[in-house]
Amino acid sequence: MKRALCALAVFTTLLATACGNPKIKNGEEIVAQINGKKYTADELYEELKGQYGYSTVINWIDKEIADNEVETTEEAEQYAEEGLEFYSQYASMYGMSLIDFVTSQVGMTGVSNEEDVKNAIIDQYKMNQAIENVVAGKVSKKEVQDYYDENYKTVYTYHEILISNDDDADDKIDSIKKELKNKSGDELVEAFKEQAKKNSVATDAADGGLVSKATKNNVPDKVWSELKDMDDNEYTTTPIETDSGIYFILRISKAKGQDLEKVDDEIRHLIANDKLNADEFLRYDILTELRNKYKIVFIDNDMKTSYNNFLNDIDNAKKEASNSNSNSEE
Repeated sequence: MKRALCALAVFTTLLATACGNPKIKNGEEIVAQINGKKYTADELYEELKGQYGYSTVINWIDKEIADNEVETTEEAEQYAEEGLEFYSQYASMYGMSLIDFVTSQVGMTGVSNEEDVKNAIIDQYKMNQAIENVVAGKVSKKEVQDYYDENYKTVYTYHEILISNDDDADDKIDSIKKELKNKSGDELVEAFKEQAKKNSVATDAADGGLVSKATKNNVPDKVWSELKDMDDNEYTTTPIETDSGIYFILRISKAKGQDLEKVDDEIRHLIANDKLNADEFLRYDILTELRNKYKIVFIDNDMKTSYNNFLNDIDNAKKEASNSNSNSEE
């Protein structure tokens, strides 16, 4: 980071003493000379601006926006630590240093050590959160109500046994069926819990596969459908096959979910996430909205042109995508 900042300090045409350079008095000051050819501060500025200028200034702008919109929380720090570990593992797999990996494979710029990488991850996390917050704020009351009715209004408590769909899955299924057959009431519950501890690969296996107050948004669709059609103290005699594995479930109870007011913000952010995942251009639209909110002004004409070209490219891509979708529907 320091190396990049030193190189880019000439953008201000002020002083760069932090990099060990003399004070720049004017654009004609000579910064280097070879074989009688002189290079001025203006020439250096134009060269660096062409190589690093636009992307660096945009990064500065977005970091300032993210810092104003979102605080650096423990969650952001934890996210960055996990990201750092993730990138380090991949760098090792490719036989690269962390810095070489994130600059060449991830596209990070201006990083020279682990702390720089961690800070860059935090900046991106905060910007993503800022964008999600804006989208969440635009979610309508009707959307929240509909999502609540579909996903939060009812909760279930149940036990689950999750089996990996591997070579010995059939043997485990037969064994579980045999152990649960002809059991009911408390005897069934205890037998089911023992089978969960013995065979389940779910993280709740040690607790007998207990899932408390489950809502639709955190349960596999096929499991949710079964829960709706079952009675309390009933289990699935036919296992449920899903992408994550094979389930047996035993329903314990059905209850009313939390009041809408208590989960309103959570629902807004879930809907916002769905919208961002469904629309590849929404992120850019909100990012532009945030930049406009802070009244970004480019004094340098080249950078202004680069930014306008970026916006035009996004608009053109949106039009092409819209036309492509229309043609597909026809």
